Amino acid sequence: MKRHALLGIAILLLANAALASWYDDYDAGIAAVRKGQWQVVIQKMTAAINGNPKENNNTRTYGNIFINYHPFYYRGFAYLRTGQYEKAISDFEHTEGPGEIDRGSIEELMQDAKAKQAAAVTPEPVPQPVPQPLPKPPVPVPVPAGPTIDPALRQQVSNAVSAANQSLASARGRNAAGSAEYRNALNALTEANQRVATAKSNDDLQSALASANNAKLFADSALASTVVKTTTTGTVTRPEVATGVVLGDTAKRVRHALESYFSGDCDDAAAQFQRLAQEMPKNGWIWAFLGASQYSQYAFEADESYKSAAIRSFRKAKQFRTWKGGLPQKYFSRRIRAAFEQAS
Repeated sequence: MKRHALLGIAILLLANAALASWYDDYDAGIAAVRKGQWQVVIQKMTAAINGNPKENNNTRTYGNIFINYHPFYYRGFAYLRTGQYEKAISDFEHTEGPGEIDRGSIEELMQDAKAKQAAAVTPEPVPQPVPQPLPKPPVPVPVPAGPTIDPALRQQVSNAVSAANQSLASARGRNAAGSAEYRNALNALTEANQRVATAKSNDDLQSALASANNAKLFADSALASTVVKTTTTGTVTRPEVATGVVLGDTAKRVRHALESYFSGDCDDAAAQFQRLAQEMPKNGWIWAFLGASQYSQYAFEADESYKSAAIRSFRKAKQFRTWKGGLPQKYFSRRIRAAFEQAS
């Protein structure tokens, strides 16, 4: 019994550890930089480096979120502020530049760290009477050359913008121009074009590239609102009439929830399907649409709690219904169908 209890505790600890992610540590480290909490910066950036040691101006975290990822830069800056100059020099040798918060160029910070390290190990000289030197004229400080823009990177951004435009055209072709995903794609593409037009550095182009990639992801996931038209011929039977009486209010609330889902109002749809799931806890379709609404919330807000809720709902849907071939394509986007397949 004791052995089983220890095993259970170990599994729980591993599960809790799995919730951590390098990008959460990096985000917490950036917040600590703004507050000047240098020990926290060192701790969080070290955890981020252990999870992902590769710096990049266009690192994908999760979903369709891209960031400028430079943990060595900020940890080196924190080491410099806390007097750990050798470690600061080592981090500045590994970094490619600042991220969203610029605390100075690598060359300036490296020079500062080396000067302070030399001063720390050099004993103070014994003062000797010396004649006062004549004042020297100030040495002109060299002005660094302006940033250059990589033509290959500019072409890469142009290709990404073209791909996003093609995805938007495809979304219009499948009558998805009224969806929330389509509107998000338009906003992201507009932002990309504005950043390209005003770009003065490679960092500006990297930001434009991230926006263009986000626009394509949104456009690819845009679906048309489904309108179902039915025609009735012949005589309505008593069972059909009775069915309408019995399910009248429930059917109306299901229809309202589906209307919210297909119009892109995922928050309202999730709330309505949540209530329906409590009334019909063994209906696999209700759980599937609830999970799809929650996963759409995760895609828009990048909140891991929505993703976890969606996975739980997808598992319920699989528990109460057999889905041959997965979720139907006409009701669910490609990303939602992929998340459903991964939910075990």
